[in-house]
Amino acid sequence: MHNGLLGREQRGTLGFLLYGAIYHIGLFGIADVILNFYFVSLGYDALTISLLQSLPRVAGFITSVPVSLIANRIGSRRMIALSNYGVVFAMILPVFVPLLSVLALSRFLNGFFYGAQQITSAPLMMTLVDKDSRTRFFALNNVISLTAAAAGNFIGGRIPALIDPTNPQSTAAYSATLLIAAFVTLLCVIPFGWIHADAAPPVRVPTAPRTSDHRMWGFLTFLALPMLLFGFTGGLTFPFYNLFFRTQFRLPDDMVGTIISIGWLGMAVIPLLNPLWDRYFGRARSLAITMTIAAFGFLALSFAPTLAFAVFAFTIGISFRNVMQPLYQPLVLDSLPRELHNNASAMSMVLWNIGWFTATALSGSLQMAVGYSAIMQIVSAGVLLTGLIVLVIFRKPRAISTAAVALD
Repeated sequence: MHNGLLGREQRGTLGFLLYGAIYHIGLFGIADVILNFYFVSLGYDALTISLLQSLPRVAGFITSVPVSLIANRIGSRRMIALSNYGVVFAMILPVFVPLLSVLALSRFLNGFFYGAQQITSAPLMMTLVDKDSRTRFFALNNVISLTAAAAGNFIGGRIPALIDPTNPQSTAAYSATLLIAAFVTLLCVIPFGWIHADAAPPVRVPTAPRTSDHRMWGFLTFLALPMLLFGFTGGLTFPFYNLFFRTQFRLPDDMVGTIISIGWLGMAVIPLLNPLWDRYFGRARSLAITMTIAAFGFLALSFAPTLAFAVFAFTIGISFRNVMQPLYQPLVLDSLPRELHNNASAMSMVLWNIGWFTATALSGSLQMAVGYSAIMQIVSAGVLLTGLIVLVIFRKPRAISTAAVALD
């Protein structure tokens, strides 16, 4: 494919969309549905697994701000390129050295490199399309990435049985599946290379007064407050949906993978309506509406009497909750000057990581103490509150832009 066929801008956007698809197939598709089962096969209980799953968020919390400052100097594209190789290394490490200390290191590294990718992806995307196309581009990237993740979940739940039909829940079968996931993830560097270096030049801030000003960091923290609850509700549930369906309904791995893939498809499809909601309600009110629907989904999941009802409620809950990212990111970044984009993205990641880490670390104890039903009710309340906080903070977007300029 040559520049003359698509042009640099189209080539860059296509490359990013394909990059996101492959990345999600490997990391969030195949690996995600298998990883907890791999930990179980090694003999770890729910409490240990919850602590392992909380470590990526510790890494994200510690490193988000430094990553944003580095990205300001070297550019978002280069930062993402480095993170791609790092996350693959983190994926293969526990397969070759399955010691608890190495599993912990792997999860920490996964959080660092995935966090770097997340912090710099939104600012890079903002440079690839014009302002009027951003909501559509974020929504399109979301649907492609999550559809790919759904495909990865569907496939990933079946790979162990193909590797070892006699004992698909063996450590060896899960190890081989995780290696396949790492290889697929590595392939994402191919389409990412289509994005030209000059499509996202580094932001040069000679004196950087705003990034060293505590008032500016306080302002960015205020804008990122919804991500604290968003992370908390995600940390209570997302790392454990595979265990939830296996435990609650005694399902085999392939069925769990199918159910989770249905949820990922819902997360991909529902945000396609983001441009419509944005046009009629605005981003902030759209988030309040969709988070309310998601809250009802999680509440229904807490008392689901049958598997079919649980799958429906699960899909509604996570699908409407996922509207948050592709609407919230452009909502914040469009309110700020471009040189603050990496810093704002980093602060969102900091609060998201704090929320996710706290919830994930608690989830194992909560699972044993109160069960999944109570957890889903807590998530329902948290999701509802997330939408309300967004509505309060962003009820006057122009005032936010004015405040950002005044603090500059």
